[in-house]
Amino acid sequence: MQARAAWQTDEAAGIGGIAPERLVFLDESAVLTSMARRYGRSPRGQRATAKVPFGTWKRLSVLSALGIEGVLATMSVEDATDGAILAAYLEQVLLPVLRERKPDAVLVMDNLRPHKTPEVQAVLDQSGFAYRYLPAYSPDLSPIEPAWAKVKSCNCSTHPLEEKHFCINEL
Repeated sequence: MQARAAWQTDEAAGIGGIAPERLVFLDESAVLTSMARRYGRSPRGQRATAKVPFGTWKRLSVLSALGIEGVLATMSVEDATDGAILAAYLEQVLLPVLRERKPDAVLVMDNLRPHKTPEVQAVLDQSGFAYRYLPAYSPDLSPIEPAWAKVKSCNCSTHPLEEKHFCINEL
């Protein structure tokens, strides 16, 4: 609890003294074809009906980084996020964008296990960018969490995964 309270002012482990313009929040989320609205509306006395996908469900993991200016870099994979996927995202997608657009960025991420694998640590250490971890059990300190909620809400209310366009550009 102390780490959470001190995170916003701690200069060594938190974000104390770092300008908000430099912060880039990194997170991942998954979308499943089984995601569908659970409730609907219909005229009184009539059943609400809708089409939902069934059969073999698919998973799409989306990794993204959010700065004060909006979404900076996004990548999707049809697999669960692990250390190798996160390292590839950092090397091939996010870090080149940050070098070009935000060379003084500070990456902020949660304590998910893939974020702390030796492979990811090596990529982060060699990148030259500072990075911080959110305190445990503190997703509310990351502004990317409400963004994911908006994306999932938009996607659950539109089409099955095969037809979906992700609302990331609408954030």
